[in-house]
Amino acid sequence: MKKRLFSILLALCMVLCLVPTTAFAESETEEPPVCSCETACTAEAMNADCPICGVEGALPENCAKCAQPADGAAVQPEGEVSDPQPEGEVSDPQPEGKVSDPQPEGKVSDPQPEGKVSDPQPETALTSLIGGNETAKDVSTAEELTAAIADVNFDTVKLAGDISISSSLTVNRTVTLDLNGHVLKYESANNGSVIVVEGSGNLTLTDSNTAAEHKFMPNGKLWVLDEASGTETVTGGVITGGTGTDLSTYGGTTWYCGGGALIKNGGSLTMRGGNIIGCSAECGGGVCIDSERNGEPGQFSMSGGSIIGCVASNSGGGVFASGKFQMSDKAVIRSCTVESTIQLICGGGVYVNGSSSFEMSDTAKIEGCQAISTSAYGGGVYVSSSSSFVMTAKAEIEGCRAISNSANSSKGGGVHLSNNTKFTLSGSAVIQNCTATNSANSGEAYGGGVSAACVKEITLADSARIVGCAAANGSGLYITGSQVPGYGILHANGGSVDGDVVLGDTEDGPSTITGSGGTVFNGKVTVTPGSTIESGTFNGEVTNNGTITGGTFNGEVINNGTINGGVFTGIVSGNGTINGGTFNTPMTGSGTETDPYQISTADQLKLFRDKVNGAGGQTQNRGAYAVLTADIDLNNEPWTPIGPDRDSAYTGTFDGQGHTVKNLSVTVNVQPGRAGLFGCVKDGTIRKLTVAGSVSCTANQGWCGGIAGYAMDETIENCASLCTVSCTGIDARVGGIVGLVDYNSRTLIIRDCYNIGKITGRSDNGSGDAGGICGFYMNGKISNCYNVGEITGSGYVSKIAVSAYNDSRPTNCYYLSDTDTDLNGTAKTAAEFANGDVLEELKAGERDNNADPWADECKYLDAAGKTLPVFNGQGDAHDHQSNDWKSNETEHWQVCTCGAVFHKAQHSGGTATCTQRATCTVCGAEYGDALGHDFTTSWTHDDNMHWKQCSRCDAKDDVGPHTWDSGTITTAPTCTKAGERTYTCTECGATKTEPIDATGHSWKSDWTSDATHHWHECANESCDVTDNAGKNGYAEHSGGKATCTQNAVCEICKASYGSLDPNNHTDLKHIDAKAATAAAEGNIAYWYCDGCKKYFSDAAATKEITKAATVTAKLPPKITAGDGAAVTQGEKKELTFTSDASFADFVRVELDGTALEEKNYTKREGSTIITLNRDFVATLSVGEHTLAIVSQHGTATAKFTVKAKPTETATPQPTVTPQPTPTVQPQPTVQPVSPILRTGDTANPALWFALLIVSGGAAIGITVASRKKKHNK
Repeated sequence: MKKRLFSILLALCMVLCLVPTTAFAESETEEPPVCSCETACTAEAMNADCPICGVEGALPENCAKCAQPADGAAVQPEGEVSDPQPEGEVSDPQPEGKVSDPQPEGKVSDPQPEGKVSDPQPETALTSLIGGNETAKDVSTAEELTAAIADVNFDTVKLAGDISISSSLTVNRTVTLDLNGHVLKYESANNGSVIVVEGSGNLTLTDSNTAAEHKFMPNGKLWVLDEASGTETVTGGVITGGTGTDLSTYGGTTWYCGGGALIKNGGSLTMRGGNIIGCSAECGGGVCIDSERNGEPGQFSMSGGSIIGCVASNSGGGVFASGKFQMSDKAVIRSCTVESTIQLICGGGVYVNGSSSFEMSDTAKIEGCQAISTSAYGGGVYVSSSSSFVMTAKAEIEGCRAISNSANSSKGGGVHLSNNTKFTLSGSAVIQNCTATNSANSGEAYGGGVSAACVKEITLADSARIVGCAAANGSGLYITGSQVPGYGILHANGGSVDGDVVLGDTEDGPSTITGSGGTVFNGKVTVTPGSTIESGTFNGEVTNNGTITGGTFNGEVINNGTINGGVFTGIVSGNGTINGGTFNTPMTGSGTETDPYQISTADQLKLFRDKVNGAGGQTQNRGAYAVLTADIDLNNEPWTPIGPDRDSAYTGTFDGQGHTVKNLSVTVNVQPGRAGLFGCVKDGTIRKLTVAGSVSCTANQGWCGGIAGYAMDETIENCASLCTVSCTGIDARVGGIVGLVDYNSRTLIIRDCYNIGKITGRSDNGSGDAGGICGFYMNGKISNCYNVGEITGSGYVSKIAVSAYNDSRPTNCYYLSDTDTDLNGTAKTAAEFANGDVLEELKAGERDNNADPWADECKYLDAAGKTLPVFNGQGDAHDHQSNDWKSNETEHWQVCTCGAVFHKAQHSGGTATCTQRATCTVCGAEYGDALGHDFTTSWTHDDNMHWKQCSRCDAKDDVGPHTWDSGTITTAPTCTKAGERTYTCTECGATKTEPIDATGHSWKSDWTSDATHHWHECANESCDVTDNAGKNGYAEHSGGKATCTQNAVCEICKASYGSLDPNNHTDLKHIDAKAATAAAEGNIAYWYCDGCKKYFSDAAATKEITKAATVTAKLPPKITAGDGAAVTQGEKKELTFTSDASFADFVRVELDGTALEEKNYTKREGSTIITLNRDFVATLSVGEHTLAIVSQHGTATAKFTVKAKPTETATPQPTVTPQPTPTVQPQPTVQPVSPILRTGDTANPALWFALLIVSGGAAIGITVASRKKKHNK
């Protein structure tokens, strides 16, 4: 009973397996998959990672990216409306914004056939389900780009590759264009912009791939795309090739504008990335904002990206802005050009049209742009009338140029501002290294940094700068106003201008610098008539032809206008009016005797001069006291003498305190001319002063001197002139110290002075008087002076002074000459000046105050090239030089070209001889006494004579011939060498030798030999020949012939010599070739020598080979019997195979590539015979087999076949007829049905039916058997 129940239970289990498990599946519907593609799939390329498009059999139209925008309703077959779906199916898609009705609980759509996916839904249905329009579209063709830009369903259009367009891309909605590192190029024979933004358009330009690289070739100034050989590389996406759109709105005139992009009225372009490169137009080579006419102007905001290498032929090489233009962040405009050969052009980088605005902020930059034409304005930026321009933060304009190539002007290398414009430069903004030039007229270039014509106002603030710019006029800033008040205002609130500034002009109108005064002007500032400075700090020179009311002036002010206020720390000169201001005198002291002016600089000396002369706005003070506290260098600037005429003669006391005024340059060409550091001096004192430079006058009655041109009742003491002084004109009077002493002068004193400069007086009427100290004087006293300068004149000439009366001649005065005679002085040589003779005279001279100014020793003076008496503290470093020596009996010395004696010392060095005195090694002169002879006591001799020799020279004493003895043999003779006999002088001990003849050889008759030569030996025991080459018969072996086994035998001495001859074989045998077999090796034909045991490949035995080379290898073995044999599977039959290989070479047997065990076969000789055992053959499988007999020299293989046994006739089985699979009509669904298989989907009914029959039969069999057992019981 138990077995019966078990069988029934087993049968029920089999039946349950037939039930599809979908009946037990959960009733909940699975979450439908969603397409995850970012780009549209195609039939050639489906996205394998997408749950929709990656399914086997998926179609491209399933892809969400291929969906077409819906019109608000689901797409139905033509003329049909969707019917309700049967239970378990998904309803048709609903109109946009709706979702199909939910399915009854527990129902799902019918399963699809294996590997199939439900039909894709139209794009509108997908869009409605995910909500809203798609936001991005990738495009790779011009058609796709144009369509996507127009399609409102896409917020962003992204380039998927480089695209060329032949017509402008029009934007009339809000959209973003992502260049994605690619190139958008305009290519057409017709002009056109790459992009046109219409009035309703709002385009944002971005670039999501800034790593992409593109190459351009700067073709002149327009950059041209050249990916193969371009020399300029840029990164990121590119817009290029545009040539501008025609805006025929100005009276029908054709204007091509906006090569890269044209922004029409009301349109807006925001550039956040990418590059506009190599575009061109008449206006706005890169971008043009259309002029405002009947609507709002366009707008251009550039917060990133760059505009590079664009060109315009009229205005705005980079950008033409009629409206609002902003540059911020890292935006860049560079290498753009506006150029023409026939007209005024403006704005190499940016042209700001009338009533528009332009702002640069953050780190925005305009670089390397230029305007080139017959008239060029604004290399970087041109701002047209009534517009504004603001630079702030770290904005920068650098390296821009305005270049004019005609007589017309160039203006504004960096920026040009036109009528009624406003410009603000603040923050850390900078305009630098910009230039305005004119190749045809260099003077017609204005405002290297900024030029402003009739400008409304400019504001400089914070730390902004104009620096490093250049132009002929106003290298930093050239600003003009208008004849109408309120123009040309410069608010100097901060920052700095490093170049020159020109304020106003007479053509446009005056200008004013005003404001808080925080701006620093470091260059030269020129104030034109009508212009005003109210504030600011001025460190350079200011030329004022207008008005100064305020400001701080640290440099020189040349005032030819009016000063009403301001602080002046530098020199104020000129002939203008000073009504007010604070003048900080740059020298201390009040100019009185007890508080003299302290002068240490050239500016202070100029100020002192202006005070004495009453010039430069200074109150005249002819009697001011002053002292020098340092040497002063006037740098050869033109010098106006102190006290220029007799009515303005200096009457004070000027104490040089031993200092020098250098590089004095005085040129006077007005009559009467008074030239010198001082023009005229009277009733005062000049002391302790040295002047160096040049003084000249070309006027009648010209009086010139190094210190003063004219003097009356003056005291000049302790002064020196190193000047070149000259005068040409009637009644010329020229002197080293003073030119002319007034006829009425009674108390004049010139003492302790000297001159070294050249003095020249010329006059057509013969009155060009010249003197070393004074040119001409009648009264006064000149003493303790000297002159070493050259004096020439066409009138009276004196080395010291030309005097009118004998009773007023100079005293104790000296001049340099070897021959001249001058009644007014004493001639002295250069040596006398240099060695202190003249100095001694000068120091001994009379002086009222007993103050001797002369140094204690002479010093070298560079200016004179001589060593001379000088004042305390004077003298230049000098190395005395001379090529000649002077000497006496005990001393030597040299005389320098400066006249000084140097290197004076006692003679030294050299050695006296027996007959001659010593010679000084320094000067070469002889000194001291000769030494006399010193003969030795020993003998000196030669071959014939002997004598006594002087120890210090060649002198001889006791000279006589030798007396020889009979001699002694000192060397015995040999076979080849003579012997020697020696004789001795009986007086001096000298010796001589005579030879003894050699004995000669006695040669043996037999031969002696070595390996190469033979010879006869000498029989004499004293033979001294040790080299065999010198022995009798010495020669090389000769004759005989060597073989491969025996050396040659010399025909003369019979000795064996030399080496074996490897090519002379005495027993050479020829061996015939023998063919190789599989069982035995063969050999080639060869020759063998029994003598040297060598092998050769030729009969001449010249080509030696090895023995191994004669051997030819055994042939590869092959099967000679058994190949192609056949047996029946299971048949016990031996199979025998024969290989022609040698049995001795046998290695193994392989069957189908596997080595056989030896128990499965037998082997025997007869070549090599292998027999497979019959039992082993019976085990082989059906099919062809390969047997390999492996030998040492190869493998022989054979094929044999094991045939299958004949098959018995099979019992026919019932055939199950396959049922046709019902065709499922495709239904549109909201989402593709998941292809995931449900449990039971793969059940095989036929298999389970067979199992059921077997199980039932088993159950019945068990039941019958049980009953039989019971019956038997």
